[in-house]
Amino acid sequence: MAGPLTFLRSFRHDAVRAVLLVQSAPIALTLRVAGCLRTLFPEGTIDAVIREDDREAAAHAGFARVVVVRWEDRREVVRELRRRSYDVVAVPSSRRGSDYLRVLPLLLRTRRILVFNDNLDYFPLHATRLGSLAYHMSGQASPGALVLWVLARLLLAPLATVALVASTIRLELRGMARRLRA
Repeated sequence: MAGPLTFLRSFRHDAVRAVLLVQSAPIALTLRVAGCLRTLFPEGTIDAVIREDDREAAAHAGFARVVVVRWEDRREVVRELRRRSYDVVAVPSSRRGSDYLRVLPLLLRTRRILVFNDNLDYFPLHATRLGSLAYHMSGQASPGALVLWVLARLLLAPLATVALVASTIRLELRGMARRLRA
């Protein structure tokens, strides 16, 4: 797992030798991020984790190693990638893309996690930026809307749970009453 130091250490570009690019966005954005990574880390090797649907596009992209992942193989892929140590794991951030691959960097051994947006702006994931990342990934229009969304979920989740439990109890009681009548 990515340790706490992953989110606290400062980022040194000159120390990067091994980079893993995780396709958590459409393949076009992922390939653009790969080009940006080659510019940022010309001495580094870039491996990629690519969805099975985009295997052909990634085959000719010049990656040192391509790991093709399917939903069914996700555990084996995590085990395989954890055997390696990467200086940087790059994650394209887009509203479209693979949700299950978006959390992959948190499961790997890495020194830094870089998050890229659609415009190829990037920042290292750091403890001081986790709130802003949550805001950007939430899809809410403003920080106020995000706070309202969180508060609504905090209120609605217990109410929904109570309603479901009450409904289940009601159904069970009706079933018991029918069995007793029969």
